[in-house]
Amino acid sequence: MRYVGTFARLTAFLLVSLSLISCQKALDLETGLPQASKYNVAETTQFPGVVMVATPNGGLCTGTIISPKAVLTAAHCALKSGRYSVYGSFGSTVSTYQKVTYGPGEIEDPRDIAILIFPAGTFQSQYVMKIADSIRSGDVATLVGYGCNNIDTQRGAGLKRAGTNQVADLNSYVEFYTPVTSSNSTRGIIGPDNRAGSCPGDSGGPALKQVNGEYQVAAVTHAGGVLGSTIISQYIDVSNRSDNRGFIAEVNRNESLGIEGF
Repeated sequence: MRYVGTFARLTAFLLVSLSLISCQKALDLETGLPQASKYNVAETTQFPGVVMVATPNGGLCTGTIISPKAVLTAAHCALKSGRYSVYGSFGSTVSTYQKVTYGPGEIEDPRDIAILIFPAGTFQSQYVMKIADSIRSGDVATLVGYGCNNIDTQRGAGLKRAGTNQVADLNSYVEFYTPVTSSNSTRGIIGPDNRAGSCPGDSGGPALKQVNGEYQVAAVTHAGGVLGSTIISQYIDVSNRSDNRGFIAEVNRNESLGIEGF
């Protein structure tokens, strides 16, 4: 059972039932993670490689420029045929009808990634972000997205926000935990700046890991839910999973995308 509600209409962040959360997890999911700050996740003008994606059915998602002609996003953001428009710091809006999806874009699918393909040279090299080759539990990541700032009202979408968190668990997904408090009871990018989570519209957006001072894409926003006093944000692993990396490599070869490292 899924609690998708109006989230399904947005084709954005999929709120999932607690059946996604292993019954073996302790109810106290906060142990070992940094104490939540009292500040909310803020808007940002950084990370120009992170873009807003408008889908053919009027939905809003997020993506990352990974080559001069490709944007990485979630498969559940790219299920419809039609025009996908991308907005960002690179200048005028660009659009494409060409996309390749991997997984079926369902809740229980750790292959929920897709690539939007544009004409050669659409994006300048300074906007291209590399894909990381590893992510581990305890690693600090920066979550970036154009989603809302309140899960209940779904307001605030269309503004780029960023916040950090530590990888709390690494299983079929990369998971981040955001504490529920009186000031963010259903908010969670949302939550305290140093315990960020994701919100409708962030789907397809990146969890960025710093590698030698450079931000690289380690995972892609997939889904989330609430267990007890914790908001759980699930990301698709594009760093460690050979199947997801194999998909990216195959599309890179077939479409001559020029993705570095693939």
